[in-house]
Amino acid sequence: MSRIKRGLIAIAIATGMTVVGAVSASAESIVGGGSSFMGTFQATCAAKYSTHTVAYISNASGTGRNQFAVGNYDFGGTEAPYSRTEFSGRPGGFNFAPITAGPIVVGYNLKGVNSLRLDNPTLGGIFSGTITKWNDPAIQKLNKNAKLPNASIVVVYRSSNSGTTDNFSGYLVANVVAPWKRNGVFTSANGKGAPAGSLGFVSNQQVTTAVKGTPNSIGYFDFADARAQGLKNFAAIKNPAGEYVVPSTATATKFLAKNANVQPSGLVGLEWNKKIKGAYNIVAIAYLIGPNGQTDAKSKATEDYAKYLLDTCGPKESSKMGYLPLTGKILALAKTQVEKFSN
Repeated sequence: MSRIKRGLIAIAIATGMTVVGAVSASAESIVGGGSSFMGTFQATCAAKYSTHTVAYISNASGTGRNQFAVGNYDFGGTEAPYSRTEFSGRPGGFNFAPITAGPIVVGYNLKGVNSLRLDNPTLGGIFSGTITKWNDPAIQKLNKNAKLPNASIVVVYRSSNSGTTDNFSGYLVANVVAPWKRNGVFTSANGKGAPAGSLGFVSNQQVTTAVKGTPNSIGYFDFADARAQGLKNFAAIKNPAGEYVVPSTATATKFLAKNANVQPSGLVGLEWNKKIKGAYNIVAIAYLIGPNGQTDAKSKATEDYAKYLLDTCGPKESSKMGYLPLTGKILALAKTQVEKFSN
């Protein structure tokens, strides 16, 4: 194993991520990282996998894309594709394969408020910093029975190049919320920069912890991390069908079931503005970035691990964690893409 990858495994241990000992002396040690959205999924599944040793470092999708491209990761995790200039020179290229999915929740910490409704303009205004007080008329209009304090809103966001941010901003753009642009960098996506008094963190795990511990705060992160940390107060978001819907695996599944725009690239086009009764529309698909047609042992081990995620761990464990098991055309696409990892 290279010095770099030994170091990465040490980092994974130090940060609490799962490193699994293999049962066979001939087994490979593979390192992946990136997407914190799938961090809980990777930690749980890697702990149950025994064919090879797997370390997954939960940081950010942009890091996963970059570190796979330069050869430091055997596989990457991301919810966003490579930009035109982002991939640089890894032999053989790459393949995207859907690996899991789940809702992006809007969690909040507001004393005495256990139910909160937000429509898309208000949601976008809060996270762009144009709505700064909890008792702002735009919020009060949607929550007439709530005792909203005259307190400053503490926005908690992803400071890294984040797939969660890319999908969160993509949802707002799809639903025509100005001045948002789809971008993995929050301060570029919202068109305004960091709101006054806001807090930025690298990973979803850190954002979840900050919202849980910071009065008058609000943030966006994956449902699995919220569940793992016991955070239960989520905004009901007004969907394109005109309904206020609380995020859950059931309401997010209603959205994903109506989205099967699979693409030859391995990506899935999500119609966040689609009118689906009872659906929670802020949903993201997480992808593995794997090698392309390689013959080395690590590429073969990466393919085997990906198949385990799709065939065994995903179907059995996803719903328990707060993710959505892949089905139908999306699962078929994933299996086709994973087969391309090695020869």
